[in-house]
Parts: sequence; structure tokens; C-alpha cells
Amino acid sequence: MSRRIALALTLHNHQPGGNFGWVIEETYRHAYLPMVEAIERHPGVRLALHYTGPLLEWLGVEHPDFIDRLRALVERGQVEILGGGYFEPVLASLPERDRLSQLTRMADEVERRFGRRPKVAWLAERVWEPDLPTSLAGAGYESTIVDDAHFRAAAIPENAMWGPYTTEDQGKLLTVFGTEQGLRYRIPFRQVDDVIAYLWDHATEDGSRLGTMGDDGEKFGAWPSTWKHCWGEERWVERFFEALEANAGWLATTTPSDWLAANRPLGRVYLPVGSYAEMGEWALPPEESRAFHDSLERARAEGRPEARWLRGASWRHFQVKYREINDLHKRMLRVSDKVATMPPGPARETAQDDLLRGQSNDIYWHGLF
Repeated sequence: MSRRIALALTLHNHQPGGNFGWVIEETYRHAYLPMVEAIERHPGVRLALHYTGPLLEWLGVEHPDFIDRLRALVERGQVEILGGGYFEPVLASLPERDRLSQLTRMADEVERRFGRRPKVAWLAERVWEPDLPTSLAGAGYESTIVDDAHFRAAAIPENAMWGPYTTEDQGKLLTVFGTEQGLRYRIPFRQVDDVIAYLWDHATEDGSRLGTMGDDGEKFGAWPSTWKHCWGEERWVERFFEALEANAGWLATTTPSDWLAANRPLGRVYLPVGSYAEMGEWALPPEESRAFHDSLERARAEGRPEARWLRGASWRHFQVKYREINDLHKRMLRVSDKVATMPPGPARETAQDDLLRGQSNDIYWHGLF
């Protein structure tokens, strides 16, 4: 029997509430629209897509036809739409009542627009804390996607990361997928043949492995220099989708929910606090950040095993690194308490909407951009 493997591509698309319309339009033209057009051209490629609440609102007003096209892809079983926090908050930063409000509002919106209630939640910035299964399961979600760095921190061997695991908090069960670093760094930045060869190298005779690639959809055309690479003369996405269809005999494309419907998780895991490796580096003080980066790169270059154990700071450390971020966070908590005590009615609904909008993760940290 020939080797086989499955690939779960998951693209996360986000625009902060209040972003300039022309900025979102430019990203739509360079990344969001070309990707959906490519998916339509390649019915043999199945994948998951995530659009945050503010982006869905903008699309519904500015490009309602785009929503219709997405719904058609969902109805023919080619695309799974993910849920999550409506305004893309870091769930760990919120009171439980607001976590549930964010998660439920997104599930309601996805069901309203696309006809199916989401089972998988996108986790903003892949910030994980061990109590999140209670919140996610409480809002009706069955699984989420974290980083493979989370699995390394939980002592999962490298060759055992090709598939999801179950975890729980207070008996609330959740399945966690790990976005595989080798795939994340290759797609779309390495040659198509290299990506296909990498998947072949990790295929097995029993076909039990799943490679999950969950990352930003904006890197397919909206990041600097990527439009030429992905959609222009280099046509990377088109060639990649063609290769996926050409190798469908041993390389199946799937969605997280469909994989779970036919396969058991690999085992149980308890993940410590974490995010992706770069986030841990950015959250450190400047001198510590540089030292961490140099140490990690040196360990990787020398192939030393301790590279898998090196981790930076928690996402919450941004509240230490920048006092103004802590002030904003505590103001949000005070507002949340005030909204919770308001009597039911239109005034509370308006205040609740403003509160949830203000919980977007974007102002609470910094990255390369």
C-alpha cells in the first residue's frame, strides 16, 4: 500500500474594527477575493476559512456577493467556516461572561450567514490558557487550533504532532489541533514541489497522519511582496492547488471537523500557557528578547535538542512591558462590570456591543507590523 497523508489548510482572515475602508478593500482585492476565486476553480481542494466579526460586517456591506460565494462553497462541502471570538479578542484576557458572549455571537453570525453552526473556534493569536476548554465547550465548540509549540511544551514528540489531541478543563472536553511549523513556514514561501515533498516525507502506510496549517490569509497576497508571488507571475497558489489535485491519490485535503468525524484523536494532552514562539519573544523586555532570539536561533542552527524547550514570556507580559496596555485592560474590566449590572434593554445592548468591540486583541500587544 502506498503512503498517504491528509492536509487541513485553515486560513484566518482578520481586520480590526475601525480600520480604514480603503485598507480593507486593498486587502480584499489582493488576498481575500483571489483566494476564494482559486478555491472555486479547484473543487478538489477542501479547506477551512475563518473571517472575524468586523471583517464579516464589512464584507456584508461592501461585497455581499462575496458572502454568497462563500456560502455556495460551504453548501457544496468544500469549505468549513470557523467560529471564535466575534471581535477577535484574546479570550484569556476576558471575564467568563464576555468570553461566552464573544464566542456565541460569532457562532450565531456564522450560522446566520452560512447555514451551519461552527464546531471549530479560531483562537486569537493562538493564546492558550488551561481554562479555555470550559469557555469554548460552554459556547458549543468542539475543537480549536493551537501552535505546535504548545505541543512541544507539553512534551509531545516531534513525530507525534501529526494529528489532534483531546484536552479538558473541569471535565469540559475539547479537541486541539496543532498548526505544524514545517507547513506553516513553507506555505506559501517555499517552492510548491518542496511542500509536496515535505508532505510525502511525513506520509505513512496507514494514512493516519494529518498536517494542519493554520495561519493568516493575508500572507497570500496582502503581505509585502506576496501578491506577485501568490497571484502574479509566479502563480504560487494556483500551482499549489493544481499539485494538491494531481496528488489526491495519496494526499487528501480535508477540514478539521471532517477529519474528526472519521478519525480518533491521537491521545490526551494538557497544554501549558503559551502562544506561537514569536509572540513569546515579542512579549519579553528588549534585552531579554534579543538574548532569547539569539539563543533560540543558535540552538536551532546547531541542532541542539534544547531548542524545543526554549520559550519566551506569556502574552499577558505585555501588560508589564507597557503600562498603558495594562491600563487599557483594567479599564475594559471595569466597563465590563458596569455593563453586567445594567438592566436589560436597548441601552444595555448598545453598551454590550461597544464593550465587545473594544475587546479586540489588536491594541494589547505588538508584533513585526
